[in-house]
Amino acid sequence: MTRTASLTWLLLGSCLSQPALAAAPPLIPRATTQQVHRSVDRAIEYLQAESADWLKSRKCAACHHVPMPIWALGEADRQGFAIDKKYLADTVESLLGSKDKLLSSRIFPNPADPPDTRPQGRGLNMGLPFLAVAARSLPSLKEGQKQSLKLIAKEILEKQQPDGSWEFFAGLRRPPINENQTTDAAWIIMALEGETGPDAPKSQRAALTKAIAWLDASKRSDLHQDKVMKLLMGVRSGKPRKTMQKTIDELFALQRADGGWSQTVPESKSDAFATGQTLYVLSLAGFTAKRPEIKRGIDFLVSTQKPDGSWPMISRSTPDGSPGSSKLLSPIVCAASSWATLGLARLVPKKKE
Repeated sequence: MTRTASLTWLLLGSCLSQPALAAAPPLIPRATTQQVHRSVDRAIEYLQAESADWLKSRKCAACHHVPMPIWALGEADRQGFAIDKKYLADTVESLLGSKDKLLSSRIFPNPADPPDTRPQGRGLNMGLPFLAVAARSLPSLKEGQKQSLKLIAKEILEKQQPDGSWEFFAGLRRPPINENQTTDAAWIIMALEGETGPDAPKSQRAALTKAIAWLDASKRSDLHQDKVMKLLMGVRSGKPRKTMQKTIDELFALQRADGGWSQTVPESKSDAFATGQTLYVLSLAGFTAKRPEIKRGIDFLVSTQKPDGSWPMISRSTPDGSPGSSKLLSPIVCAASSWATLGLARLVPKKKE
């Protein structure tokens, strides 16, 4: 009787195990240090080629295809990875080398052009703060490049509203790059901080203080990127760890079973944009690959990278932020691959020879 009952439970368990296994998340293989390094090397090749092709064909220093790769390539170089240093230097010089070069980037308003009468003409081209943040992440800049960054800071201040914010046009929202007004403000403030030292004009320092106060008082969305940007700004401003712990805990709690993070919860799947962002910012907050959650995020990125060095992404190019219908995926793919590179390069550096 006992043997019969045991056999019945064994057969029943074997029948139930298949659906349970089918519902379980796929097992993500553990990535070795060498595999992570190869992943970063492939990403570097992709970013260099993709960014160069975009500049050549589009003649525009768009956030996703120029500033983000510049930032990622600069970080990879600092962490010991081989990059095309000439390409990086030439690209930065072509955009920031002089006022004329900045005007030709097509992201800085040219006084010679007809006035933009559209509502968005009042706003700030977000390519400018992205470019400023990326440039200031580099180890050194030429004098002409520094002067261009001062022009960008001046343009940012001219577009600031009386309450300290900047206009956000929801109808032109293109997530995740332009997620919402608070994430845009975070990028703008970081760009302004790079140009606002103790020798900066008093009016500029006052404008920065007002902007930070506006953002601190703003109601943040529950979107993943708002949490990431809040932590990133806290780390960059040197806030004590205890004041950022709530946001850190929230980010760790949002990690999915496959090791990745997603841009929206719970609708979308894990992706390289959110995962790369999270890993990079947590690394700045002091976490290393020794922490299990961080290692699982690294494994997710390595296992999902495409052979060409990029990461698969879906469109979110719609005003309401829901999955979009854009047929051109290269912008979100390039931005995501830049974030993935930033996270992997910082967490698993390659020793300089």
